[in-house]
Amino acid sequence: MGDFNRHHPLWEEIRNRHLYNYTTAQPLIDLIADYGMLQLLPLGLPTLQSLSTDNWTRPDNVFGMEQLLNAVLTCTTAPELKGPKTDHIPILLTLALETPQTNKEPKRNWRETDWENRITQVILDITDQCVPHTKPCPHARRWWTKQLTDLRHKVNRLSRQAYLMRGLPLHSCHDELKAARSLYADEITSTKKQHWIDWLED
Repeated sequence: MGDFNRHHPLWEEIRNRHLYNYTTAQPLIDLIADYGMLQLLPLGLPTLQSLSTDNWTRPDNVFGMEQLLNAVLTCTTAPELKGPKTDHIPILLTLALETPQTNKEPKRNWRETDWENRITQVILDITDQCVPHTKPCPHARRWWTKQLTDLRHKVNRLSRQAYLMRGLPLHSCHDELKAARSLYADEITSTKKQHWIDWLED
């Protein structure tokens, strides 16, 4: 799986035939043939939308050995997960693999605790009743806010709509998506900056 930056009729749409380059793609095709690999990402799914022309192409691909096929549950694109400042569409590959699970002790979610009308003397006595638990997340961001979550949901929704309407470049959803992504990126930057300023001042 990766960005091979190669355009070939085996995976690229014919409307992009002006991008075909058999010479540069041949080493990749030889490698695929030598190892008996198959193309796991179905045909007809673009993986990149040019930021300058809005044209959809497929420089990214997923190849795998035949022995892997039985473990592949899904292999598709996820336009709703596309970042605000990238032209690549994420690819989701789901494999039926058993992975060991570790049991992590839940932490208390202090943000969701209502301390109004409480007094310091009874905090320890009511902790078990009032403080909910939350499992620790390795990707937790202390500066993240509900407003950023709402903006992310909006960008994801517009990304799905724009992906479905990729054949209609004049559809209003494309402009709405660009505006939403710009706002989302700006809010991330300002929220993160303000959080760490407040943290240092405290």
